[in-house]
Amino acid sequence: MQAMVFDPLAAITCERDETQNFIDLLEREQRALRQADVSSLLTLAKEKAQQAQQLIRLADVRNRWLVTLGYTRDRNGMEQGLQSCDSPGAADAWRELLQLAETASQLNKINGILIGQRLRYNQQALSVLQAATRSAGLYGADGQPTLFSGGRQLGEG
Repeated sequence: MQAMVFDPLAAITCERDETQNFIDLLEREQRALRQADVSSLLTLAKEKAQQAQQLIRLADVRNRWLVTLGYTRDRNGMEQGLQSCDSPGAADAWRELLQLAETASQLNKINGILIGQRLRYNQQALSVLQAATRSAGLYGADGQPTLFSGGRQLGEG
């Protein structure tokens, strides 16, 4: 079996850059949510899913490297792995990645709140419209328009 070749600095730098790209998507999503730009939201959702999958792949490669070194697949294991390798700058890149991951997490939480607010607003608007339609009695049980739902019609004596 061939040993896994892993360059910690290159891998972490790549993951850091992809995390920044994810943050950029989250910021665009937040603007679209605030502006109720539904067409952009659909496109952004696809891009966000693809970017998330890319981040998962990169983290998986990093985690497999940790396992081959005998470390755990968590922050503590990563710090031990970085101490054991000779890769100047990798620890700094790792700290930057952790900061970006925290930023992405916070943005994602805010976007989730905005989505919830937008959903509640849309549900309330739909309820108002449905109630107005029911109370207006625009159509009868036979599907025909009912212009006069009570009171006197013109010409009644």
